[in-house]
Amino acid sequence: MRLLWGLVLVLVAMPARAQMLDDLDGRLTEPAQRSETAGKRTTLTLTSGALNAPLSGVALEAVSADRALEADIRFQRNGAWGPWLPMRVVRSATGDEFVAGYRGDVLEPAVQFEIRMVAEASIEVGRTVTFDNRQDADGFADDTPFLAPLAGAENGTIIPPPLITRSEWGAGPFVRGNPVPLASPSHDFMTFHHAAGFSATTRDEGIAQVKAIQDLHQDIRGWSDIGYHFVIDRGGRLYQGRPFLNSAGSLNDLPVFARGAHVGGANTGNIGICMLGCYHPPEGGNCQDEITAEALDTYVTLFAFLSERYGVAPSQIRGHRDFSSTACPGDNNYALLPGIRTAVTELLITGNQPIAQATLTAEPGADGVVQVNWEFVADFGVVSHRLERWIDGERDAVLVRGQGAPPATFADAGVQSAEPVNYRLYVTGSDGREQRVASIEVSLDLPVRHTVSEVFPNPASGRVHFRYFMPSRGRVDLALYDTMGRRVAQLADGVQEGERWYAVPYDVGTLAGGVYHYRLVVEGFSGVVFDRAETLVVNR
Repeated sequence: MRLLWGLVLVLVAMPARAQMLDDLDGRLTEPAQRSETAGKRTTLTLTSGALNAPLSGVALEAVSADRALEADIRFQRNGAWGPWLPMRVVRSATGDEFVAGYRGDVLEPAVQFEIRMVAEASIEVGRTVTFDNRQDADGFADDTPFLAPLAGAENGTIIPPPLITRSEWGAGPFVRGNPVPLASPSHDFMTFHHAAGFSATTRDEGIAQVKAIQDLHQDIRGWSDIGYHFVIDRGGRLYQGRPFLNSAGSLNDLPVFARGAHVGGANTGNIGICMLGCYHPPEGGNCQDEITAEALDTYVTLFAFLSERYGVAPSQIRGHRDFSSTACPGDNNYALLPGIRTAVTELLITGNQPIAQATLTAEPGADGVVQVNWEFVADFGVVSHRLERWIDGERDAVLVRGQGAPPATFADAGVQSAEPVNYRLYVTGSDGREQRVASIEVSLDLPVRHTVSEVFPNPASGRVHFRYFMPSRGRVDLALYDTMGRRVAQLADGVQEGERWYAVPYDVGTLAGGVYHYRLVVEGFSGVVFDRAETLVVNR
């Protein structure tokens, strides 16, 4: 929400179960208040201090069990009070919280206002804000140009969550002009919000709360429609917010988004997604919600779909507070953003529309060679597969490229790093999509002394790996000799660091068939500390 300037009136102590007005720019001292009781009816009158700027409207959040509560407002002009004007009351569908608001069609040059509420139950009042709508217009004239969506990938790997459309939840029409295209020309951000009080777990509760939010945004705040593009309830259901600008009936149809009203001054190109509930413990009371597993799964899947198809990088996922002075989306949600960005990035790699399912194992041996095995347990159109080695978050090598989805084994003799090694199995489908279907991380055991392993493979006719382990820094001389003792290849020569495996590749295809010997000599500060020779057989 956008508040060009805000005044907060702290009227009486109130539990923070009503935090529906979460965008606040300033606070005033407590205004005058008086309460009168006549029979069962209580009248609470709240009088503001002097205002120093014009306003379009006033909104107040409160709690009362009386569903028939009435609220009015009047303004003081030139030292005289004007008539009482009715305020709109929007209630939460699942509690006693409500927002009472008034919005005028013209700017109100008021110096003071007074709110009167009448109910047959107690009234606990929270925050009161004033707002100026002059720069909040979110509709265009009838000749708004149509803009096609900016899609990232032509074919996506992400199946979007099912969508409860506006017609299904009974949305009111867009008012005050026509929707403005969101992309201008690109989609730049995805922003996480919380509803700060409108909580829902079931579908019926969710529909009622989304309707209430549309009422709050249109009839109190004065916007053209609900400000968000999407709303998610605590059961993980996804609701359409703003109308689509094309005939899309689901996310699979790649809807053209309308510009929302959810981040003041940064709505263009910004997709707003709101979580029902209140997630900011510093407010106390009932603002202690933590996101459910179902809701988080919907959030991650939706963000991944939007990232893939509309070109918004996962790094551009933001919280509302990144743009405005607000607690939204609440501390509990804001702390999740780094993990959400990581989860979205991972989902863009693996997809949730599988091309295959596979098992992957990796067993390091005492010689530092890792035996990697994989088997496809489900094949939904695999054309090719690829095994990669990753170290420290970066691809170190492509180990295997193959066709189809047969089971296979690979002996990785090329690992040198002491860091954990991650193996990743990728597949390509018949539609050209690529997907990571399995991964596993292993760490190599480090010997306590110098070690030279048997060359792999042995016997050999092509490329081999000479492997050895250095427990400490030293000068290395690794060479290959024929049976006459003549050096036929210098494999390693120089100072090398310790506490790591080394793997030296060499192609024996140029050598004549027969028996050869490879010798590793290591010199330390006190002279030769290791000297060992092993046999290699070359086949022809």
